[in-house]
Amino acid sequence: MDQKIITALTNTLIFKNINEDKLRDIFNNVNYSIKEYSNDSPVAAEGEECLSLGIILDGSVEIQKTYSSGKVVTLARLTTGNIFGEAIIFSHLNIYPATITTLNSTTVMFIKAADIILLCSQFPLVMHSFLELLSDKILLLNKKIKELSFSTIRQKISSFLLEEYRYQGNLTLKIAVSRQELSEHMGIQRPSLSRELINMREDGLIKFSGNTITIIDLYSIEELTN
Repeated sequence: MDQKIITALTNTLIFKNINEDKLRDIFNNVNYSIKEYSNDSPVAAEGEECLSLGIILDGSVEIQKTYSSGKVVTLARLTTGNIFGEAIIFSHLNIYPATITTLNSTTVMFIKAADIILLCSQFPLVMHSFLELLSDKILLLNKKIKELSFSTIRQKISSFLLEEYRYQGNLTLKIAVSRQELSEHMGIQRPSLSRELINMREDGLIKFSGNTITIIDLYSIEELTN
């Protein structure tokens, strides 16, 4: 197996605790396929059957849900080392709930369900890491459900700010994504996001400059999400 692939695999959650020599031995006995995609290419379509676990070896993808109204919500962006399909591959309804599209030239490894079972049965570390991955996915889905319960743009912004505050440990937040990406993540229009940020600044809740947002009234921000 190519060294670049081995290096990419060691950066995934499933194989993070396995050294490179052991990984080579593992994949000498496991069936897998590798596919290369150009920019803006479909990797999986909403409604398509999920038969394999996908591991991004290089590049990045975007997961989007399109509603009948035409509204498009960006659920996640995945990069090198990230995995998709883990939450649905063993479901009796193993259908992709959203569309996965590349954001640039991307290489993906696919491992079928039967081979995932083989890996987990033969290598306890892989099984532990796979269960950890599923647990993280459940927490992420719970977070998404909470976000969907918010009826106002201000609540959605407040939820995002609180999450970043807990992660960064500082009231002054460095926002790593663009306004467009943030609005897509929240499922709202960019002008609506910008307008509400200005309203929140005028109400004394936050202040912002460039890619930095500072929480001024933490108590009120927390109350908005309760």
